[in-house]
Amino acid sequence: MIAIFVASVLFVSVVAETVTYYRGLVSDRNSQLASLKEQVTEENSQISNLTAEVSNLTSEITNLTSANLAPTLNVTEEPNNSDLVQMFPSIATSIPYDSLWINGSVTNTGHVAAYNAGLHVVGYAADGTLEVNMTVPFVTNAVYGTDAATDALILDHPRLGAGNDIGAVHFGQIGPLQLGSLAVGQTANVFLTIYHEGVVANWAVTPVWINTP
Repeated sequence: MIAIFVASVLFVSVVAETVTYYRGLVSDRNSQLASLKEQVTEENSQISNLTAEVSNLTSEITNLTSANLAPTLNVTEEPNNSDLVQMFPSIATSIPYDSLWINGSVTNTGHVAAYNAGLHVVGYAADGTLEVNMTVPFVTNAVYGTDAATDALILDHPRLGAGNDIGAVHFGQIGPLQLGSLAVGQTANVFLTIYHEGVVANWAVTPVWINTP
């Protein structure tokens, strides 16, 4: 009985020591795991900060190697050329198309010259129909059409024939489409008219360019 008792005491003691050992081991591993998690969190934070720095540097490099065309433009939709009609009542019934009038200026505020520079013009009717979608250079006193019919108006109009100037706009000749360049700090003046089918209710006029020739 004594031997059994002693054996039982020794067994319990061994089990208790074993449990204590493994509890300490688990506690130590948990502490190591918590420390590793803190390190991972800190390293993720450092990675995030470095990523933000790289992004900022990339943005700064892009700014230093890019043009930036800042427009100051007025855009109006002229129904049946109402301004022209007021100036020249005799043409009131002879211009069947509306037109977008764009005037103002565009300045290169970037750090390099802008090449293939112009204005991308889109215009939509109230029902979403695309009426205008073209890119034109920075020009003054120019007229454009959007299809064969509006081109014919510009070229062959009986009252606005070749060589006529009305409202400082040249009729009888379609404006150029060759895009140009704009040096750093240079400003280009814009005054142009785009004839189109339908009625344009919404439009967007956006400068476009590339940074290399």
